[in-house]
Amino acid sequence: MMRTFLSAALAVAFVAGVSAQDARNFVGTWRTDMSRSKTGSGTVGPDQTITVEGSKMTVTQTTAGNSSSRVYTLDGTPSKTGETVVTSKWEGNVLVTIFSSPGGERIEKRSMEPDGAMKVELTYTWGKEAMEKRPAGAAATENYYRVYTKIK
Repeated sequence: MMRTFLSAALAVAFVAGVSAQDARNFVGTWRTDMSRSKTGSGTVGPDQTITVEGSKMTVTQTTAGNSSSRVYTLDGTPSKTGETVVTSKWEGNVLVTIFSSPGGERIEKRSMEPDGAMKVELTYTWGKEAMEKRPAGAAATENYYRVYTKIK
């Protein structure tokens, strides 16, 4: 009985350690590698500085000296910013974040490439109201990704 309990406790500790390790892989300052990225607009994304403290990851994006930050709660707890509900959870080694709002849904899948680069896959599904404002024939869903290399 004691062995079963100890084995279960070790398994839980191992899984928790793997999730925490994945989060630390994103820590640093990252720049878009356009040669490896497929973007909807073809523009270079902003640099991203990522920090992790406990179950929260902060992504600060900087463009032309202007910065904005977004906090991700890594334990699956939803958070709300205005009308947008944000939920992040680990699916294996991939951090999946869903942004839901009246304008539609954005799914972000953040992972590490074998060479140490960070890949962020994005899928936008536009809501009815947003589609009415887009040009005729515009796709209801858009997919693209950015690959970032670590600069610090």
